[in-house]
Amino acid sequence: MGAFICTISERDWETARKMGVYGNRLYKEGTNNRLKDNQILSIIRDLISMKEGDLIFFHIRGRQTIHGIYEVSRPPFYEENRIWSDSIEIFPFRFLFKPHSRYGYLAQYDANIEVHSLYEYIDEREIKSLVTLENERNIEARGVRRILKEDAEILIKLLHRDFKLRKSPNKCAFSLYNPQNPKPLKNLVYRVGEIENAIKAVIMYNLSHDISFIRLLFDDEKISTPNEIDFANEFFIAQTTRKSIDIYCRSRNKHVLIEVKTDKIDASALRQVLYYRDLIAQRSWVNPENERIDIVLVGKRFSSDLLSEISKLNEISNGVRLMKYTPINEGTWGQFEYVH
Repeated sequence: MGAFICTISERDWETARKMGVYGNRLYKEGTNNRLKDNQILSIIRDLISMKEGDLIFFHIRGRQTIHGIYEVSRPPFYEENRIWSDSIEIFPFRFLFKPHSRYGYLAQYDANIEVHSLYEYIDEREIKSLVTLENERNIEARGVRRILKEDAEILIKLLHRDFKLRKSPNKCAFSLYNPQNPKPLKNLVYRVGEIENAIKAVIMYNLSHDISFIRLLFDDEKISTPNEIDFANEFFIAQTTRKSIDIYCRSRNKHVLIEVKTDKIDASALRQVLYYRDLIAQRSWVNPENERIDIVLVGKRFSSDLLSEISKLNEISNGVRLMKYTPINEGTWGQFEYVH
């Protein structure tokens, strides 16, 4: 089970909620200019790890509230049938959702909490995978954010706490949407080998679906299902900085920091991620004495100075590994192997 927070406008929330469909944009907000490839691939990257049964919460931008609890009923797809009233935007990067099977009453009465109550937990370091719900990078349309499972549990607790105070007086009548000619999001990945977000999208999908990739990443053949791990992308390394690691993963007693480059990785990238690892190790929920924090650098090529530094680090079992990716199927996917 994964968990996500999806941002949506107040105008579009009622339609999305009643029909059980969420869509992310294709055009730059307020214009008829199509997003650039890097931005489209960032949307795919953020959605592609979503699976049926994953938890969904909604951040209503105008109200500054968080609503839930829902679950994914159909994984992400692309479809151009017009649903919302926007005259230009069709929001074609979609998934379907329904009231959570266990917490349906919360969704039926539109249970919600105020965003500021969530920030109290962020400030107290109890929520790990968020520092804000605002856009961190204007170049990316981050309407969807994957969060850690234990952070989702805090949201569930808060929604129950405020349920009587902040519920709608009217029970929602759901009329769930049936998509027409949907295209699975996995089939829309492109330009692997050219754009970093394309590679990240493949990795995010593999972390959710491919047990062989997960075992390779964690160097652990005992992992039997993707549900044994947790992960989040664009993960903030500390509460006090906006610097982020590309993908953060963890299982039982191991943390893995993944840094991705489109082409060649050099020693400067390694030094940066080693610094990130030192910051992660200082967070209160990490126990460096009993838990490993590994680094995986993903790229097409690796510079000689990087290979030299890795060799020295490996002499002291420093947990740094190099993973080479190769574009396949005309750049629509990638395959991965370690460089020894």
